[in-house]
Amino acid sequence: MAPDRVPARRPPLLILVQTAATVLMSLAIGQAGLAAAFLTGSRSLKEWHEFNGFLLAAVTVLTLVAAVLYQRGGGPRWPVAAAVLLVLVEAVQITLGEAGAAGAHIFLGVLFVAAATLYTSYLFRPGFSTARQRAATPGR
Repeated sequence: MAPDRVPARRPPLLILVQTAATVLMSLAIGQAGLAAAFLTGSRSLKEWHEFNGFLLAAVTVLTLVAAVLYQRGGGPRWPVAAAVLLVLVEAVQITLGEAGAAGAHIFLGVLFVAAATLYTSYLFRPGFSTARQRAATPGR
């Protein structure tokens, strides 16, 4: 990098959606750990799994709100579309868990963790925060 070039700053709304997505991913990974613990004998952790599931649902909605704010502030649309899908999957997850459909609940949970991780990693791609700004700048 040339000494006269200053690295681009991340927009505050991008920082917000990145933070929400990181918390979402962390809770999703923790949820898998809680599930594994109570399925292998620590029945007392089932209540924590349920509590974390509802917390995870709330953070998923907050991630969607953050993505909408970011998009309205000039960010791309895909974080909103992906967050809508995560909210829908989380709603199905809660329904499956409450219904006692363990096999489908576990399978969809694995997919949710993978999707949340992918979502978060794409939000942190090098150049992601400035790519749209460069495209919108005339003469570049």
